Amino acid sequence: MMHYYFSDKVHIFWDDEIESVVIRWSYLAHSEDFRDPLNKLVELTKMKKSKKALFDESHSLFIAKDTQWLVDEWLPGLLEAGIQYLAIVFPENTSTNIEVESVIEKKDANELFHREFENIHSAVSWLSSVPVGCASQSN
Repeated sequence: MMHYYFSDKVHIFWDDEIESVVIRWSYLAHSEDFRDPLNKLVELTKMKKSKKALFDESHSLFIAKDTQWLVDEWLPGLLEAGIQYLAIVFPENTSTNIEVESVIEKKDANELFHREFENIHSAVSWLSSVPVGCASQSN
């Protein structure tokens, strides 16, 4: 594991086992606190030439107003950085997963294979099954 960015709100690292960038949130995210770490994740993605990303949001929530920034700025940057496989772990009983699904659909991100999970173990298992450098993998 290579730690890239750590604060009391978020941890960003490279996981050698699943060959993926990982972001693990631990708080309620607001605008700049939300955007800066996501941009750091794009930096790490470029540095590691990663095709896979794991978002562990199981201990956090996002503010709906940041969804537009995700659609317009961040998701295109993540795709340009090379991410093809995205696993997202959501907290139970939240509408965040619906918002993220609509973000991806709005961008018509055909080159992005994503799955949503209720626990980190299932997300890690799915990402582990995706071979690095694989050009296609079904949702």
